[in-house]
Amino acid sequence: MTESIANQDNSDPVAYTCTCPAQTEGGQVLLFYRYWANTPALPPEHASKIHNPQALTDFHRQLVSELQTGGKIRIAIEGFNITVGGTRSAIEGYIEACCAHWSFAGIDLITPSARDAYFKPTPGCACAFNGKASVRVTAEITPLGVTNYAPSSWSNVISLPPAEFHDLLKKGDIPLIDVRNHYESRIGYFVTGDGTVAVRPAVRRFSQWPGYVVRHVLGNDVYKKPHGVATYCTGGIRCEKGARWMQEALVREGGCSDAPVYTLHGGIVAYQAWMQEEISAGRNIPEDSFFKGSNYVFDARGAIGAQEAVSACHSCGKPEARLGKCEVPGCHLVLIVCELCERRGGICCCEDCRQVNLEQQGTASKSRRMCRCENDRERSLWGDGGAGLGKGKRRLKTAAR
Repeated sequence: MTESIANQDNSDPVAYTCTCPAQTEGGQVLLFYRYWANTPALPPEHASKIHNPQALTDFHRQLVSELQTGGKIRIAIEGFNITVGGTRSAIEGYIEACCAHWSFAGIDLITPSARDAYFKPTPGCACAFNGKASVRVTAEITPLGVTNYAPSSWSNVISLPPAEFHDLLKKGDIPLIDVRNHYESRIGYFVTGDGTVAVRPAVRRFSQWPGYVVRHVLGNDVYKKPHGVATYCTGGIRCEKGARWMQEALVREGGCSDAPVYTLHGGIVAYQAWMQEEISAGRNIPEDSFFKGSNYVFDARGAIGAQEAVSACHSCGKPEARLGKCEVPGCHLVLIVCELCERRGGICCCEDCRQVNLEQQGTASKSRRMCRCENDRERSLWGDGGAGLGKGKRRLKTAAR
């Protein structure tokens, strides 16, 4: 064709054409976030400012207006989560303004390499966001689905830089869980050194992650071994809370309390950048990468860092990494679909999705019955009881205390 905001609206496009000055100047998309409670600490003189998220929102709203950038910016009392794209000069201006602002105090942004590690620039531009910027104050910067959850400690999970995460996976003896949604992990995922593919939960949104942990991780001895568990996501933000919630739940469940839980610092985006540097320097070759396929991103680029396809067309089954959408109104599920099958009419589950849409016509109801493929996915997660979790829901509440 970045995680920015952790749950993509399925109405968002997965392809775009650049029509802005980035065609000649070049452009970039940044992906960065901060939880105030996590390290590095915000200097004490700025501590009171975090309770006024609207002021920080106004700062970014003014920036995107002046620099004509697009993106998704979420500000909350707990921190900020930002994806922004524009021309190279606009992005350079954005970074400079951020580095001089109080909200970035305490973060190492002195050298170009430190800035790249934090802001994680990748190719793109404002057109990936239809040239628009969505800037909002929200309750959470990425919704976990557990009301008012905050980690009991930010130090109970080990955040590894890409090189150390690579070495950890090389050993091939640690359970590895993808914290992203199912439509993301279909086109790209990590494997361990022995070729084992990461566990890829069939969740559709991040708020289903705690329910998945309750149903499929707690009580599973695989995740209680002394060597621990490794997790990853697109840019690192979902693992900030998701991995810590899982670690706390495992301890409460009676697991091995000193078994480490690891995350990939900076997520897949950081790993891909590190691996590209390794390849350019001749220290590694593409086949050495433990991330296979493409990295799904939450904007119209669809995916970045494309490698050989690890997925197949939803309709014909041939190897494919190209993204599309179910054409049925009201559905728009993200699909992997080749150009030919999309031209023929790409839908998610034969005629059942069309039937659901026909049933909806002429009714006043705004709810829509799940079509067959979505129902099958939900049942794979929760069983015949559906997403209600039954007894697991009570365990979920207990684990969240």
